[in-house]
Amino acid sequence: MDPVTLSLLSFLMSLFLYIVYRAWKVNQYWKERGVPHTKPMLFIGNSLPLILGTCPPGEIYEKLCKQFPNESYFGFFESIIPELIIQDVELIEKILIKDFVHFSDRGLKLDDRHNPLDSTLAGLGGSRWKTVRNRLSPIFSSGKLKEMFEWISGCGDELIKHLEAGPKKDVDLMEILGCFTSDIRGSCLLGLVANNMANPGNEFRRVAGARMEPTYRNRISFLLSHNHTLSKFLNLTFNHPHTLQYFSNIVKDAIKHRRENGYQRNDLIQLIMQLQDKGYVEVPSKDSADEYLDNDAAQNFELTLDQITGHTITLLVGGFNVISAGMLFTLYELSRNPEIQEKLREEILKEVNLAGALTYEALGQMPYLEQCIKESLRMYPLAHKFSHKCTKQYTFPSGLTVEPGQIVVIPVSAIHNNPKYYPEPREYRPERFARDQKLPACAFIPFGAGPRTCFAKRFAMLELKYCLATLLRNYTFNISPKTKLPIKMSSSDITTTPKEPVYFNIENLK
Repeated sequence: MDPVTLSLLSFLMSLFLYIVYRAWKVNQYWKERGVPHTKPMLFIGNSLPLILGTCPPGEIYEKLCKQFPNESYFGFFESIIPELIIQDVELIEKILIKDFVHFSDRGLKLDDRHNPLDSTLAGLGGSRWKTVRNRLSPIFSSGKLKEMFEWISGCGDELIKHLEAGPKKDVDLMEILGCFTSDIRGSCLLGLVANNMANPGNEFRRVAGARMEPTYRNRISFLLSHNHTLSKFLNLTFNHPHTLQYFSNIVKDAIKHRRENGYQRNDLIQLIMQLQDKGYVEVPSKDSADEYLDNDAAQNFELTLDQITGHTITLLVGGFNVISAGMLFTLYELSRNPEIQEKLREEILKEVNLAGALTYEALGQMPYLEQCIKESLRMYPLAHKFSHKCTKQYTFPSGLTVEPGQIVVIPVSAIHNNPKYYPEPREYRPERFARDQKLPACAFIPFGAGPRTCFAKRFAMLELKYCLATLLRNYTFNISPKTKLPIKMSSSDITTTPKEPVYFNIENLK
């Protein structure tokens, strides 16, 4: 073997051994700090089930938490990134609320300057996140939601027409509810009559659904999203180029049409145009639910059209699957518990009769409806986990100190199904959320908590309430024998969705 070849082989072998050593060294991270953890694999860490999709993510975190039942936290390795999983709600409250200044970033590294159409609040950090959130939050103030209710109601009428025209036995509601939420968001956000209910295979629905498809590409993007270097090097994005181009054209064409023709409509497009022109969204009047709004007009604020379009795309397609799944799971549990379904129907019919119609105000007078939805979101949380990044050195009461850059994980599914907080957690009990019941501050976090709470959560809850009230005042629902019970969750989706179709038998109210 000639010297050049020998030198090259020696170099490659040395490089390989160095990489292996560095990976091994990373795997000693939690051991060196005395933090309990499961033994990781080289390069893969504890992420093999997540990478292969062999188990639903929520169940993975539940199983991990059960391995350390008496620990407030434990170590985990997402590939080569050491993460700290927090399962004590008092510590979670410190991270999300009381000591938020130490964990203000979500840790997702999507470059909205380089890829402006990927703009999302979850990917922003520091003062930039605060500024953008303060400007976007008024979009979903109570007054704005009330103005949008007209468009939501119109989509509800189409939902009933669709169900009346279709079969009532063995109905797979997931696709129908997905079309319904697509129509709502198309109307409320873009001012479009998407007509997904009548034509579920149209381009709008197909392109929007592609973003959340449970593909290996999306799964790997999700796993690598906490690594800034890799994210930037790989030009990481959760969106398909066609998805970005399609919705970018819709948003920009809509803005151009309105500016040229002086057209106005109470929807998101109108509000982001106001945001462009004034740097803020006007909130003529606030109610008690709007106290979180903070329009600090003195802050310097600039968003390009592409960045605004990116936030709009996130709002538009980010909630399609998760909200329709939330509707489905609530109907599933109500069908399994007919006495609860009937009690809820009585409340809905009573308030609708008093108001004369299903109005925005009538929905606000249905506490049991909210309890039923919250219990479903507890059992089937929209997100399996939330991640936060340490931005300022922090020492836990136990003495463990975490440095800036450390990722901490809140395992939502595990918290929501912990019998310590919810006795018999797999039993559907809406009364857990009655007004006279007290829960620890962060024992229920389907939308997060504290300053990083999902700013569109009230819009999501309005969608859920309206859909369920509309359906239950017209129909009764039962699980079809065609449904495979018990239902199982998808192991390939990054959100909580059923693995197989859930079929219902639907009957008109007499």
